[in-house]
Amino acid sequence: MLKTTPILTRLLLNKPIRPLLFARYASFIKKPINEATIIEHSTLADVTNATDTGFILQAKDKTTIYIDHICPPKASKWDIKQFISPLIYPTSAEAITEYVKDITSSYENVEIIPVPRDGGAFATFKLPAATTPKLYNQSLIYNLSEKINKKHRFLLKIGLFPVKGIPWVEDMGRYASKTLKVKFEGDELSQESLYAMFRRYGKIADIVLPKPGDMERVALVTFWTNRSAIVARHCLTGSDIGGTTVHVHYKKKVNDHWFPTFVRDHTRIAVPLILAVAAGIAVLVFDPIRSWFIKEKIKGELDWSNSTWFKEMWKGWITTRNKVKGLLNYRQEDGSEWELWSEIDDLMDERNQKAKDVAIWLEENVNSMIVVQGPPGSGKRNLVSNLVLKDRENVLYVDCENIIKSRKDYQLVQNFAHEIGYFPVFSFLTSVSSFIDLFVKSLTGQNAGLTETKESQIQGMLTLSIGAVRDLALSNYYELMRSNEDFYMKEEDYLQQNPQSKPVIVIDRYQAARKKNQANSFIYKSLAEWAANLVQLNIAHVIFITDDVGSVQELITALPTSPLKRTVLSDASPIASSMYVENALKRDVKFDFEKYGADLELYTKMLGGRMRDLQMFVRRIKTGDTPEEAFHGLTQQAVEQLSQVFLTSPKDYGFNVSQAWQIITLLSKNTEIDYKDVFLMPMFKANTFSILQSMENVELIRLVRVNGVITKIIPAKPVYAIAFKEMVNDPEISRAIEKECLLGKIEFETNRIRKFIEELNKFKEVPEPKLFKERLQYLSGKIEGGSKVVAECEKQMLQLKDQK
Repeated sequence: MLKTTPILTRLLLNKPIRPLLFARYASFIKKPINEATIIEHSTLADVTNATDTGFILQAKDKTTIYIDHICPPKASKWDIKQFISPLIYPTSAEAITEYVKDITSSYENVEIIPVPRDGGAFATFKLPAATTPKLYNQSLIYNLSEKINKKHRFLLKIGLFPVKGIPWVEDMGRYASKTLKVKFEGDELSQESLYAMFRRYGKIADIVLPKPGDMERVALVTFWTNRSAIVARHCLTGSDIGGTTVHVHYKKKVNDHWFPTFVRDHTRIAVPLILAVAAGIAVLVFDPIRSWFIKEKIKGELDWSNSTWFKEMWKGWITTRNKVKGLLNYRQEDGSEWELWSEIDDLMDERNQKAKDVAIWLEENVNSMIVVQGPPGSGKRNLVSNLVLKDRENVLYVDCENIIKSRKDYQLVQNFAHEIGYFPVFSFLTSVSSFIDLFVKSLTGQNAGLTETKESQIQGMLTLSIGAVRDLALSNYYELMRSNEDFYMKEEDYLQQNPQSKPVIVIDRYQAARKKNQANSFIYKSLAEWAANLVQLNIAHVIFITDDVGSVQELITALPTSPLKRTVLSDASPIASSMYVENALKRDVKFDFEKYGADLELYTKMLGGRMRDLQMFVRRIKTGDTPEEAFHGLTQQAVEQLSQVFLTSPKDYGFNVSQAWQIITLLSKNTEIDYKDVFLMPMFKANTFSILQSMENVELIRLVRVNGVITKIIPAKPVYAIAFKEMVNDPEISRAIEKECLLGKIEFETNRIRKFIEELNKFKEVPEPKLFKERLQYLSGKIEGGSKVVAECEKQMLQLKDQK
């Protein structure tokens, strides 16, 4: 009802002016703007068909039918049905169009618009002149239903529904849901009216009307199935009900499943639980794979270098290469050095005996770790691999040096996994898990525990490998159990009686004591504990190869219940050393044996039987040095090494300069020192064994043991005996180090005097100090003796200062 003023009322009663007023006022009344108005308002030759505009407009001489469920609709972008259903029925727009053309072939001028996302299609027919839309639709649906029944589709019940509104065929990726949003353009409809409109398309679960305070006037109609919602949406959207236009859309799916709700409402419990389940699934999937790869690493079946044809080809290549190099006078590779050693019967007799001992220990099945020990260059690895385990199956070599040299944590994990055959390993996940841990902590306030340290990852690999080694050791046992019904024996008894079934784990370059201060030194302890577990479970033989004497203590700590089996490789004998040097130089025709033969034998004997020293000696001679020059070059190199590394380096080796110089001075006068003599020296009394063991670990000295008890102290290398003498006799080196030693002695004695004085002062409060006369005399004697030592050291420092 328009509101009018008194002046406007008088004007409306005036008949001549009334038509002009109504015409003027009508220009202010606008028509409603909707999709039909926009499409029909096109005046610039725009395309107006339904395929391009997305709307099927109503026309008086046409009617539209929606054909439902021609193929399964898509529930989401990644709905698995869209990948399976094409195997049964084609789901493309072209296939749907062809199907509708087939069932409407008896009708002319049929416009077909497929809706593959919803599994249906619209078909627009022209109305005959002498019928109404209602009667024609009834006849049309009946005839098409008959044809559809003849072209039955398995598991698909196709439906036909007349379209009442203006269908909106959009392609914006809005997938069907059971709930429809009904928006009113005009008066709102009641629940009864909405039920009457939508019920014919399927059973309705719920109808929710807009609340009075809602900003958007939208009702929600929920069906029991998506199919009913699809049909209702396509048939009713844009329809006019008593002056109210109804717009129907799919309501966006909201996952209200109990699990997402639980995660949302109980984050602190749900997130760690989900991560734990994910970790458990990962273990179930990857651990069997990793166990298989560990077994294959031990068996070596996947290593092509172990195959017979490769070995033959490689052997032929080495032989040909050496012959060519011999013809061209090229120097042989370092690998030929072991061949030279093997040509010396005197040396190989000792090596064969050591190898025989190790082989017997393996057959005895003594449930203890085997240690092959010896100085660097003594051929420990060759003895184990070529003489003991050459033809044995199921051998795993673990090189500690390849593991511990890793600079980053992920490299350490990768290298360790490679050594034991652990695959796949996701070392990059360590960085990812740290970010996830940070996220979970910020979200829940507690750590998820995903971030694993390198120690825990290594321990996890070793734990898994124990199971793999056990399965490999019992593989023949399981076959006997399956093939022989009468066979009955406990696993422990089988392994005890069949030591050849157990794999052999060789841990090479084990240097726990020498490299205990490195960042990744925990590897040595982990390997020792792992080896102890393998031995105690009686599922593997373990051989340690080491040139670090102090590492033996780490192994004893890991397996205290069983004594270690040790074999020590000593230096070569003088005869074997001379034969080796002569054989090596015979390959070089430039060396004059007649002129330098006597010197060669002399300096070879003085150099000792250390293989590496002999190799360097031979190389120097081949480069043009005489035996004397080569020998003095090696001794000078040893002097420089000892001076720079052990005596002037600030690094803490477990002993100080004064202690090292005292030992060097004694060994420069005698080839060996009695342990009891060092034990009585003041600077060694506090912890003699620990100090000497530290010196042994850095290869300064060698401790001679008899039945495990230290008896003698000798230089670590034979060449050091000469180097010690040259250091003591060299005035510059001696003067520089003597000064440091004197300062060390002064500091040592001063600290001792201070302790004695502190103890002596406590007796002032004693009522009768005469009762402690002996103790007082002892303390005063120590103070006096220490003072004399300090005075003597200061006097010697003055003498060193005056020396030039």
